[in-house]
Amino acid sequence: MKFSKAKLIPLVLRLGDYLKEGFDHYVALKSSGVEVDADIISLFVAEQMSEWNPTISGKELLDSETKEAAAKFVGGVAYNLSK
Repeated sequence: MKFSKAKLIPLVLRLGDYLKEGFDHYVALKSSGVEVDADIISLFVAEQMSEWNPTISGKELLDSETKEAAAKFVGGVAYNLSK
């Protein structure tokens, strides 16, 4: 079985979109005086990802645990970028 890294490009681009959304959410919350941590951003990102079901060659890539881990990763990166 051969795997093409190029097939991951849409997935990576969408994760980048979620990262930007998480970062923007952090900025909006901070500017309104809300204390923010990585968990808050991760929960926001998880909600944004709720209807996202990426596939490669017809195979679903994210089960619920993997999607939760992806949201935590992206939320953590967004939080760390904003510090």
